[in-house]
Amino acid sequence: MADLQRGQLEKDVERTAGNTTPEDGDLEDEVVQLSNTINEKHLEEQRLIELTPEYLVEFAPDDPNKPINWSFKKKAMHTAFYGITTFGAQFNSATMSSSVDHVANYFGTSRTVATLCTSLYILGVAFGPMIFAPFSEVFGRKPGVLIPFFISIAFTLGTAASESMSAVLCTRFFAGLFAAAPVVSSGGVLADIWAPAQRGTSLVFYAYFVVAGPAFAPIIGSLLTKDSETSWRWALWFASALNGLILVIDVLTLSETYPPVLQTRMAKKLRISTGNWLYHAKHEEWRLTAKEFLTIHLARPFAMLATPIVFFIALFASYVFGILYLVVTSIPDAFVKTRNFGYVECTLPMISMFIGAYCGGLANIHGGKRYARLVKENGGKSLPEERMVVMMRFGWLMPAGIFIFSWTSRDDIHWIVPCIGIAIMGCGFFTIFQGCLNYLVDAFSRYSASAIAANTFTRSVFGAVFPLFGTIMFRNLGVNWGGSLLGFIALGMIPIPFVFYFFGKNIRARNPYIQLVT
Repeated sequence: MADLQRGQLEKDVERTAGNTTPEDGDLEDEVVQLSNTINEKHLEEQRLIELTPEYLVEFAPDDPNKPINWSFKKKAMHTAFYGITTFGAQFNSATMSSSVDHVANYFGTSRTVATLCTSLYILGVAFGPMIFAPFSEVFGRKPGVLIPFFISIAFTLGTAASESMSAVLCTRFFAGLFAAAPVVSSGGVLADIWAPAQRGTSLVFYAYFVVAGPAFAPIIGSLLTKDSETSWRWALWFASALNGLILVIDVLTLSETYPPVLQTRMAKKLRISTGNWLYHAKHEEWRLTAKEFLTIHLARPFAMLATPIVFFIALFASYVFGILYLVVTSIPDAFVKTRNFGYVECTLPMISMFIGAYCGGLANIHGGKRYARLVKENGGKSLPEERMVVMMRFGWLMPAGIFIFSWTSRDDIHWIVPCIGIAIMGCGFFTIFQGCLNYLVDAFSRYSASAIAANTFTRSVFGAVFPLFGTIMFRNLGVNWGGSLLGFIALGMIPIPFVFYFFGKNIRARNPYIQLVT
């Protein structure tokens, strides 16, 4: 149809325009005429598309090529590999946490500055969602995740080879910025391939990978960097090699899951095989403009933070996420000072955090079954406030675990007791973290990507800031009162899910600003 003709006309315009001089009035007229012809052809093409809906390429409900109709095995494989990719990105975030003292001594800087290696990476993740969410929606999930992931690996290699602290910090920030792609876009993959009734369980298993990354990174990092102060680079070499292996496997095994992009590919094949250029996909009619990028993908998440629902839910999720990274960077020091644990042994209590998170995931799966039943009884319509029930039942475990850890971190109490506290903390963390995400998705279904981007931004900022004061706080206040301070703040947030459970529906209905940003 018009694609080939329009392409030839555009070439004619460029060729003619390149030969035009101020004296060539006739040539200028020809350029104008050709440009008008192109515009007319383009308008004609759009009119033909509107008049020929039978040439719109879409998936049939039972089409086996539609990602949501894939076999369970293929869906599980994609969930696992995208989860492992996110694990690699999150693993990299904490891979330098165990070698902070080595980095500080090597570059002759303070421990706080060395802690920025972790904080700046997480801060980079904070800004990534606004950039890479639209990228994956234009070009597809696979390139939208793997290309930035490759660039993140390159920056990590740059960190490992750096000879100045400024170079280390700069490369760490950009490594985190590009690592945000799998963190933010992998959730979209799960939405592409799983039906709503199955999505909750798949999100729980995916979230396990998210938590496992920062939980196990300090342990592996300490094993690699215990020999000397220059061995801090080995943690980065290992993270680069691990993520490089993950990237190769992803490239070879993963398929595209974003339906609009798949429909575009189908339309192109039909145009070539039939010679009929009327075949098109809806996605081809959409282009990401600079205005849309600025007003929707950048501005809307920040605007949504001004609404009480997004603000308080993001605040709750961000606080517990900040606690996670404070635990990663500060608790090993607590075990060194109170129990004289060795360089590697002091990181092992992080396993307790993951065990607790695993139990929290089981609680979420159980709550998801109850939620699915209620939605079915409600005619398939979502009930966002019912997502609060799991948080109401188990959210209190977060401050409880903090208090147990804080007041049992003494050498006269067996080390297993504070580890139990960390596990309880992890269970409460996971139920809150997952519950907040589920609530935002259900409450802002159409604009859930913007709500999640707002949540990701705030939680990453908290995750970046908390490690900077954690060690200083425990040093000045002690583990008992430093931990208690965190516990009392967490205790003050326990009413949040109760408030939204009983009044959330009215808040959403009566707040005019929510209508403005959505």
